[in-house]
Amino acid sequence: MTGRARLNFALFTLAVIGTGWLGVAVDRAAGVQTATGTATSSGNGTTGMLVFLLGPLVAALLLYLLSRDGGGPLGLAPRAGLRWYGLAAVFYPVVTAIAIGLGVATGLVTVTGRPGLAAAVISVFAVQLIKNPIEEFVFRGYGTRTALAMGLRGRLVPHLLAGAVWGLWHVPLYLVWTSAADMRLVTSLPMTLFLPLMLAGTMAASVLYGEVRARTGSIWPGVLMHSVCNAIATPLMVGGYLTFEGHSDAVFSPVAASIVLTTLTAAAGLALMHSRKPATVRPPASLEKIG
Repeated sequence: MTGRARLNFALFTLAVIGTGWLGVAVDRAAGVQTATGTATSSGNGTTGMLVFLLGPLVAALLLYLLSRDGGGPLGLAPRAGLRWYGLAAVFYPVVTAIAIGLGVATGLVTVTGRPGLAAAVISVFAVQLIKNPIEEFVFRGYGTRTALAMGLRGRLVPHLLAGAVWGLWHVPLYLVWTSAADMRLVTSLPMTLFLPLMLAGTMAASVLYGEVRARTGSIWPGVLMHSVCNAIATPLMVGGYLTFEGHSDAVFSPVAASIVLTTLTAAAGLALMHSRKPATVRPPASLEKIG
């Protein structure tokens, strides 16, 4: 049913991107002041932001229920082995340490010691555990699953396609709902440079997250990995623990759009993808009902 899967992925792409900009239109029609979101994900939301977040979820569920394409279940069963959760837990602490360490070694990054980092990490992690199950369900549970069912050769292109949709979904968040002051906490680059790097970062992450999804049949290691990533990067950047010379944050920052993190994430995803071919990207038939 590759033809149906391709149609579903096209509709999914349109719905994901369209509902984000629909949310922008809703807020503007209501006269809501935008660009008030915060980098810590603790700001007050708007009706438009709710459309932005939940629109892709509704679209994925409707497509899954009403347009069957043979792509298998949605990966809701937390059946991945402990080694996958271990990988999810340690990956971003390791690559963040590498990125910051390289920055310090070159003299372009200064680490400022101050109290409160652990508490901030825990706080942001708790918020991410509320948000990221929805995001991972949409983009790995349905997006990766459907991209892999399109009959394309290999798994790299499906992962990149799912990652491109994921990245484009973020664009109105950064352009409309996040203030310039908050963006300056995350990047020193203008949007014309940050957005391409962000898109590359999400596509690299999609290779890694998507391959874990394909290997395990579950979205939950990705939920953990995604939450750990944000829980580390957000406090470090927003809390002022790191100082960057010039635009060196584009290279060494713990934000997933930085060049070092994108490179390491892409390398890990490609290494995992080529380490051995999984027997199937779909769980056994006995598990489909609980997926």
